[in-house]
Amino acid sequence: MKHWELAQHSAELGFTPRDAVRWLSPIALGRTGLKVAAATLFADFGDKRELEAGLPGEPLYLDRLPLPGQAAQPAVMDKGLPAPDELRSRGEALAQMAGTQAKELWLDFTADLGDGFDATYSVALLLAQERLEVAGDTLPRGNVLVLGGDEVYPVASPERYEDKMVGPYRKAFPTPAPGDSDTPPPGTCPPATLMLALPGNHDWYDGLTSFIRLFTRQRSIGAWRTVQSRSYFGVRLTGGPGSPGWWVLGLDSQLGQYIDEPQLEYFYRNVTTQLQPGDAIILCLASPYWVYSDSPSASAFRQVNFFEQDYLRRRFNPTTGRFEDTGASVRLWLSGDLHHYSRFEQDVPAYGSGAAPEGLRTQLVTCGLGGAYLADTSELPEEIILPTPITSPNVSASLPTPDLGSAGRKFSRTPVSYPSCDDGRRMGRRLANPLSPFWLPARNPGFGPLLGLIHVLFFLAGWTVFSSFRGRSLMDTLGSLEGAGLARPLIFGVLGPLVLLGALALLWKLFGTSSVVRDRKGLVTFLRGVLYQLAAMGVGLVVVAVLHWPPGWPQFLGALFALAVTFVSGWVLGSEAFALFILGTRGGEVATWMMSGQSVEDHKGFLRIHLAPDGALTVYPLAIDEICRDWALETTSDGVRPVPAKGATAAGLPAVRLLETPISISREGISP
Repeated sequence: MKHWELAQHSAELGFTPRDAVRWLSPIALGRTGLKVAAATLFADFGDKRELEAGLPGEPLYLDRLPLPGQAAQPAVMDKGLPAPDELRSRGEALAQMAGTQAKELWLDFTADLGDGFDATYSVALLLAQERLEVAGDTLPRGNVLVLGGDEVYPVASPERYEDKMVGPYRKAFPTPAPGDSDTPPPGTCPPATLMLALPGNHDWYDGLTSFIRLFTRQRSIGAWRTVQSRSYFGVRLTGGPGSPGWWVLGLDSQLGQYIDEPQLEYFYRNVTTQLQPGDAIILCLASPYWVYSDSPSASAFRQVNFFEQDYLRRRFNPTTGRFEDTGASVRLWLSGDLHHYSRFEQDVPAYGSGAAPEGLRTQLVTCGLGGAYLADTSELPEEIILPTPITSPNVSASLPTPDLGSAGRKFSRTPVSYPSCDDGRRMGRRLANPLSPFWLPARNPGFGPLLGLIHVLFFLAGWTVFSSFRGRSLMDTLGSLEGAGLARPLIFGVLGPLVLLGALALLWKLFGTSSVVRDRKGLVTFLRGVLYQLAAMGVGLVVVAVLHWPPGWPQFLGALFALAVTFVSGWVLGSEAFALFILGTRGGEVATWMMSGQSVEDHKGFLRIHLAPDGALTVYPLAIDEICRDWALETTSDGVRPVPAKGATAAGLPAVRLLETPISISREGISP
């Protein structure tokens, strides 16, 4: 059965399977726009992260987990800023009480997941499998699942979280049947399976209310246990006092705002002061800010750079008033937000972009393939430059980085991306193909009729202005056009806008690099969109002008006929013109509509990460080329749940493959 048939069993499932968001549908656009406007206003005047200072902020240990369902833990009441040695001694004492961290661990990472049921549940099912056999390797299920942001679409609400994220993940990995004994749930990971979540911009569109209630109360989502107490987290995965290992951190950047003080205090107490030489960090961000860093002084990366330099590479000692090195480094950066897979790796000075000893390079990985629409990769830069570490113990990274040209840490884009640039462009062209199911008005209900209505309104407005000067009725005006033949409507209605489009393109080609024109790129894009629509309206005007109707028709029937032709041409030709406008736009928000307007549900994936006993880390990027769309119901200890009715594997699951050769990362790399 299809997902809409599953929705008829919502009472048994406990949630309602939903269709994927149609991003250019007028209703979806309107609702999302209102929520985004409200969330942006809230972010400016009421940052809910400041209120999280009242939530528990105790450190998390994999071998001393909080009890399931215990919403409150002892809070840290001391708000002073002790010296690192004092906090470090406290942390070591707690770590010794907790025991020794795991020597080997598996970690899963997925992001941008809570959209259509078919895609989200296909990914969740594969994440929940005890093991996956991929390219001859056996990959056990992750002991920790990290959700990298945007757990629900298009905007957050309790109902959407339940239907689009919680319900599918609960059924994908159902709670085991309760035994006859009173054995308490496991207090360590492993064997417990944990879920850590980071909020993305779509989670923030209700002010983070639903996210906090869902992920910070130590409740289970199926067999995954949530253990964090705030919208950010820091967990030591391996190692311990005197034994360096790996950490995973999740930073809440709240719609690109400054990092709040409670969050900085949380990381200072629980991570910064506990870092030791040789520690390696997996840093998870809600957005790949590095993609927008074409120079070390780029503002997009400034807050993340401040956090890395002043809280991870170094720590402030209030006793001496100076920064001191921690000896730790961020070896793997992870993010979603952009719905594709791409990777940048560090250019080691001694080797450039050529071959270097395996595992030395720091990696920047974007993997937003958890369920939302597929995005293009052709607009990604080939090289990015991040600021170099600060060496002065008296200088904070919170100060703006001076523009040093190309000096900085260089990262080069690797050849493998998903989708590839060629595949992305090929899929993008479907938006303007009327014979494709991904054609713009076919994929976005209501878009064509809305454009048709807009064309009718502009037609009436234009006729009103014209008749006010000529004193003619609509039928008289149309009659004059008919008598003039095709020349006038073709010249003024079609060729005129096309000539202006060409002039705009030439202007941009000649002067696009100047600041005067570049700073008005949004205006130029808007004018291009208007001219595309005027050309489409001109074609409709030509059709109206050349059609003949019986001379005895009443004027109102002729007017209705003209408006009907305008409406249909606006629906069909206006939609096609808008699709061509999108395909012809390079960069910016409009360019992203090429893929979001198609709501591509196939081509999903996630990362499976292995932390070996020797400290080496291996990333397995996994792809699902085709999701499951046919389901059956089976009965489990947790009630009924959907299972694939057919699939490409023996178990009926969607086929999964490696995107590229597994990526090795050593715990210690080469200093930039």
